[in-house]
Amino acid sequence: MTPNKKINLKKGDIFLIVFLLLLAAALFFIRNTQSGTVAIISVNGETVYTTDLSSVKEKREFTLANGIVITEEPGAVYFSDSPCRGHDCVKTGKLTRAGQCAVCLPEKTVISITGKTDKNTPDAIT
Repeated sequence: MTPNKKINLKKGDIFLIVFLLLLAAALFFIRNTQSGTVAIISVNGETVYTTDLSSVKEKREFTLANGIVITEEPGAVYFSDSPCRGHDCVKTGKLTRAGQCAVCLPEKTVISITGKTDKNTPDAIT
């Protein structure tokens, strides 16, 4: 193979590439907007807060009794701040799909997402 080899693309090739990129983007956004997902926040094994993420209309922060700040927004929930040393729970990121969870071990706090799972969406992406 020579380094100066040209690749000749036809109009159909470009159309196919653009179509596949748009399809992948559409599937990504459809997959990330599931309805019926419920966030359950528990401290020391006791549920302290439950919310349906599909009914959340605006971003809202609240502080738990142990000092953890949790943010919920349309379709997502996550740890915003924590009094723990490592802040690993904050680095977990936004939870958006059923089956996801985030844990703050020093403060014994768990956020878990439950709800309908679509059998057509993959469990993991490689």
